Amino acid sequence: MKRVLLLLLVLFTFSLANARSLDISIDKSQVSANSDITISYSINLDESETFSYQVGVKGENQTIVLLNKTVTDDKASGEITWNTENYPAGEYEAFIFISPSTYWPSSKFTILPYMDFSIDKHSLDLFVYEKSITKTFEVENTGNVPLFVSVSPKGLKSEVSIVPITASIPVNQSDKFLISVEKPENHYNATLTLEISWENSTSNVEIPLRVYNPKVVIEAENISLAKEGDNQVVTGTIYNKGNVDRNLTLVFGTSNGKEAYNITVKVNKSASLNYTFPLDTKVNYLEIKYIG
Repeated sequence: MKRVLLLLLVLFTFSLANARSLDISIDKSQVSANSDITISYSINLDESETFSYQVGVKGENQTIVLLNKTVTDDKASGEITWNTENYPAGEYEAFIFISPSTYWPSSKFTILPYMDFSIDKHSLDLFVYEKSITKTFEVENTGNVPLFVSVSPKGLKSEVSIVPITASIPVNQSDKFLISVEKPENHYNATLTLEISWENSTSNVEIPLRVYNPKVVIEAENISLAKEGDNQVVTGTIYNKGNVDRNLTLVFGTSNGKEAYNITVKVNKSASLNYTFPLDTKVNYLEIKYIG
């Protein structure tokens, strides 16, 4: 019998001396993150009158008004479904308030804790063309408990700074981390380990780093324009003699404007050009664009 009583939802009913009553109840005493809870309410007066009432939810640091209504009647009732998404874990109470009464009957419930997060980068490639380069990654708190994030690098072979090195991220918030890397002597692989925790729950995430000291050497040879049938064709060869793969943009300046094409040439490889234009189009130049 005691167990049955413990499972009953708490129902507060306040009755005024003039037979006015306010009732509110909930369908769950505990609710998980991103779930629905149904709030039932009723107002009974001894006679018809015009009155205003509110139905809502109160947490530790906030009050959420779900319904604010004015009616002329001797009673009012209904159900409201409220979703706990984006609300912190903790103790809450559903309440009903009728103006001008100062009594707030309520039913208490708990939103259970749920730790979750997202990171916008799964890996980082850092091409250090100048003395250093700075990249960012972002950690978003997608759960309903505050997060503590600690970042630690492993396998570094050049100077690196990380700002911030630790951060507290509230519910529904995110934080950006900046990583600055100085130019290394040679390419190397490293790792950023993110320890993300709340109370006794901890999750470790590794973000692979690839740090490059890029040497860019792009050469073009045997570029020519020749007539083939009813067209003219640009041919030639582009060599990547540097130490990193290159994404190139080929821009042809013609009498009709500019035409751009994207190609990738891997380290110590070449790419053959074969681009066709009508005979009545004048090809003025070829421009090869690339970072670095």
